[in-house]
Amino acid sequence: MQENYQTILSSEIDTCRDSELFMGRSAIRIKYALLAAAILVVSAGTSLSAKNELSAAPSVEDQQGMLRRTIRHDDVEREYFVHLPSDVVAGDTRIPVVVAIHGYTSTATGFQAAHGLNRHADEHGYIVVYPQGSHFLADDERGSPFRVTSWNELAANLPQTSAGPHCTADSVQYPCPPECGECSRCAWSSCYDDVGFIEKILDEIQLEFRADSRRTYLLGVSSGAMMTLRLGCNLSNRFAAIVPIIGQLAPGYACGPDVDLPLLHLFGGLDETVRFDGRPGTADGFIYTTAEDTAAIWATALACKSGPGNWQTVLSDSAGLRCTAYSDCHVDGHEVVSCLDPDGYHEWPEQYVRDTSATCVTAEQYDSIPGQAHCDPATGEYGHLGMDIVWAFMKRYRLEH
Repeated sequence: MQENYQTILSSEIDTCRDSELFMGRSAIRIKYALLAAAILVVSAGTSLSAKNELSAAPSVEDQQGMLRRTIRHDDVEREYFVHLPSDVVAGDTRIPVVVAIHGYTSTATGFQAAHGLNRHADEHGYIVVYPQGSHFLADDERGSPFRVTSWNELAANLPQTSAGPHCTADSVQYPCPPECGECSRCAWSSCYDDVGFIEKILDEIQLEFRADSRRTYLLGVSSGAMMTLRLGCNLSNRFAAIVPIIGQLAPGYACGPDVDLPLLHLFGGLDETVRFDGRPGTADGFIYTTAEDTAAIWATALACKSGPGNWQTVLSDSAGLRCTAYSDCHVDGHEVVSCLDPDGYHEWPEQYVRDTSATCVTAEQYDSIPGQAHCDPATGEYGHLGMDIVWAFMKRYRLEH
């Protein structure tokens, strides 16, 4: 390693408002957190009564709620987790789906534990799907092992374009995933076909559950936001709206969707891991497309004629966000919205379970990621305004097949 990860982490913790810091690539600088008691959960082998029958999920108070599923893709067994809303409408009613993608070094079940999305899903009646990124063990500068999880968003490992470098000459050099063989100076992400992996998950969810294909939504945090942008471009016909949070693609690789797809982009004004203005982040020296360019490219793909202009809701005002939007797009009502959290660091604004790290695993994932710190029971303060904002945006839209 070319930087002292512990020094970098300590300086960032001083300015971090909650545990979301550990969602991004800055999480590489910690050893496993010392977490204890396991959350009470249903077993990984929980089954459904019949195809397209949506089973009732346990209540939030029981601290239960996820089913584990596996897929073989790229000749590798991959996993994902599904939470079913606790109040289920009987009959043939189709249920909305939110696919939630974790960040670098985080886990699928830790992502849920750190943000409490299952609680929000129970309150608002949607299915949540948590894919697990590929992972491997690496050593920090002290020789201590830590687990690297990542997504192949088809940008981070590709060559520099005329838009500029992906990182500075003295940036942190992240571990090279073994499936990549060799990595360039600024490369850090998986080399598996994660677009194909997510597409298979979407197909399975439609078959096994009463999932509404017209109301399937996508969100991701940090490197999960980068993967969200990639999926929005490459699988744009599968989602009704997407929300990347504190992440954008490498310079020269920003993209737009093939079909009309609304976008809400959230980012922090004080984020030094994935800066929104195109300057190198002081956390690790990496560089990304500006939030302004990300929105403009997306708006061009949606043929938006107006903007960017002021955009606000009661919820965005409550969170202190400063938002702009492109509107008057090809499809009536579609928007491309960008929201700056002026005082925000590398964290999902106002969405957290206090004192919970997204790198832990719950009981559903103990066996598949052995040795990872176990998540504590969810007893910390729960903030849900962040997902309230996201859900209010998402639920406005549905695909017209």
